[in-house]
Amino acid sequence: MGKRKGSADNDNGGRVQLGPFWLWHRAQRDDWCICWYIDGEDGRGRRTGRKSTGVGGCLKDGEPPQEAVDALAQHYAGWRKPVAVPVTESAVEGLFADWLVHVGKVDADPVRAQDCVRHWLLFFEGERRGGRITSGPYVSDINRALCQRYIDWRKLQPGKRRGSTVSGATISRELAALRATLRHAWENEVIPSAPFIPDVSEKDRPGPKELVYTAEQVARLLEAASRLPERRHVHLFIMIMLSTHGRGEAILELDADTQVRDGLIYFNAPGRAQTKKRRSIVPIAPTLAPWLEGITGKVIMYRTTDRDGNEIVKPTASIKTAFEACLVEAGISEQEVDGEGNPVWLSPRLKLGEAKRRPKMRGLGSPNTLRHTIATELHTLGVPDAQIDAAAGHSGVGTNKKNYRHLRPDYLNEMIAGVEAYWAKVGVHTSAHLRYQRDTKVADIAVSRAKRRLKDQ
Repeated sequence: MGKRKGSADNDNGGRVQLGPFWLWHRAQRDDWCICWYIDGEDGRGRRTGRKSTGVGGCLKDGEPPQEAVDALAQHYAGWRKPVAVPVTESAVEGLFADWLVHVGKVDADPVRAQDCVRHWLLFFEGERRGGRITSGPYVSDINRALCQRYIDWRKLQPGKRRGSTVSGATISRELAALRATLRHAWENEVIPSAPFIPDVSEKDRPGPKELVYTAEQVARLLEAASRLPERRHVHLFIMIMLSTHGRGEAILELDADTQVRDGLIYFNAPGRAQTKKRRSIVPIAPTLAPWLEGITGKVIMYRTTDRDGNEIVKPTASIKTAFEACLVEAGISEQEVDGEGNPVWLSPRLKLGEAKRRPKMRGLGSPNTLRHTIATELHTLGVPDAQIDAAAGHSGVGTNKKNYRHLRPDYLNEMIAGVEAYWAKVGVHTSAHLRYQRDTKVADIAVSRAKRRLKDQ
């Protein structure tokens, strides 16, 4: 611990030192002190400051006891601790910038965080124009009244759907962004404390999600995704999510070489620390298995061609744009509206012979709606909650079960049976979920097994 340095003041002939501080034993009082030099005001001469540790006694060869060494370490750590900027001088906009850098390193999709910050900056600008804040704002300006003004301001703004306003769920997420920013600054000792950030009222809080794709809609979505080569990564994403109940970001980061083996998908990559959004281990369902055959490296890869017709394959961190196109083609959409709630129209494409304007459409739902869809279907089929939660990464079981339960031969068997029963429902409307469409024997066997298992429950 620290370094040893000779000293005439120390009867032991040496001292334990950390930075400018060292331990000195006052033999006459049997007390170990923390000492340091204090320079004189005129720049000449210096004196020694000291602080008692309250620890006495010596080990062999005059070594200080471990309690004294620990006291020195604690004192040194306190001295090195950065001085936090007072909340009256810490600008929130600067803290937002620091937080976005942090989010960009740990979040697979930081766009949502950037959107939250953008709305806060617009609000702050309006607050300054209205004279409610004169500068900053600084952390000291953040209080319940300001947050309530933000909530009221956002409630008046139009939402994405025609005739709607910004939802309570959106406002709650934006308040959470401010809360996370201030907490990040506090945890990194940039500010001495973080103010309380309230949430929206109970009546405005988001209830359970209602949008669920029907089996027929999923069938149309799969067909739209498989029609063009540049959308087939969306098709594989849909197959994996509906077969595993996995998290979207985990599927996008999935690597076949290190995370798909022994009939299981290990959604948490080797060496990656688990977070509160736990990534689970899920068996590969029979309908999904053929789609994973022969894949090496990253599973979800975007494919397109250059001008010469050569195929270009590259990884992708998001499928939102391609998924949106698939929703629109599948008819799972509605007409977009502008900021005032009016329907948006597109000019006719003259090169295609169009003479009339056409509505600009937006898809209903998002890739995460697939996760909600399969959760709803599994509950409807009577799959035990524990198995649904385990696949989703919501399970809170003990360490022993968490680390070894996937080795059991019956691991998530009822969940997989439910998945196969769901694919049977989709199969009434399409065969786009089957990789080998001319040979459905394997899938038929899986479906019959799934029906028997669910029937025996």
